[in-house]
Amino acid sequence: MAPRDDRPRLSPYEMLFPEASFPDDRFPAIDEEARERGVDTGNPAAFVMLGSVQGILADLRTDDARAETAHDHGAVLHFAYRMWRAGPSITPVGADTLRELLAAHPAGPPQSDDWTAALSGQAGYIQLPRHLLWLEEGDAGEPGDRTSPEPPGTHAAEPAGYEGTPNAQHPPPESVDGLFWAADRTGAINLALVTGVRPDRPGYGIVPVPPQPLSALPEWAAGPAREGGGDFTTSLPGAELDGLLGIRTQAEVFKLAALLLRHLTRP
Repeated sequence: MAPRDDRPRLSPYEMLFPEASFPDDRFPAIDEEARERGVDTGNPAAFVMLGSVQGILADLRTDDARAETAHDHGAVLHFAYRMWRAGPSITPVGADTLRELLAAHPAGPPQSDDWTAALSGQAGYIQLPRHLLWLEEGDAGEPGDRTSPEPPGTHAAEPAGYEGTPNAQHPPPESVDGLFWAADRTGAINLALVTGVRPDRPGYGIVPVPPQPLSALPEWAAGPAREGGGDFTTSLPGAELDGLLGIRTQAEVFKLAALLLRHLTRP
């Protein structure tokens, strides 16, 4: 496993754009077109069909970007746009805090869901300690199968284990850099992990999961996320010595988001 590096680093939101002024220069056109066409920009599928969005995606994509990554590019841009609208919120979480939040807790009823109301209409990125939480291969349809290493505006060499490489059936673990989240005013929250942020290659992976009701977050925070228990444990080499954590299921993504957001909304 790579050594942890806790120095401040750019977020995927900042890495996405060729210059810092890009969102302020280009995103107002999305607002204008959405108003004219009556499109709800909180809906990712409707958002990506806007002409202004397609134009931005075309400008950000590299010439050698793979066609099959277009969906992930749109997902990244939607999170970035939602963050821009809400006021970019990039929140780092320390190693001790993350370990405490993800430590095993006795099962019990969900805590009050009052904290979810503060999330409505908001969006952000939660940046985790580098090389502490790892995305591992999961069952079919789980996060471990869905990493794409090329976000818009960057290019990444395809690491061994991804589609098109000899080990595509067994992708290697990827370090989780953080979590995009965007809660709309209709009561749903969109989530995506970001993986594979490494100094030896450009780009990063985006791992979206199905949207969830905001009202379900307290239950995700309280319940088990792996059949048989062992949420967030990992069998990676050196895991016990280094205190490493792992994600293998979509349910763990939901639980991770719920625990982090509950922590961040507390006074």
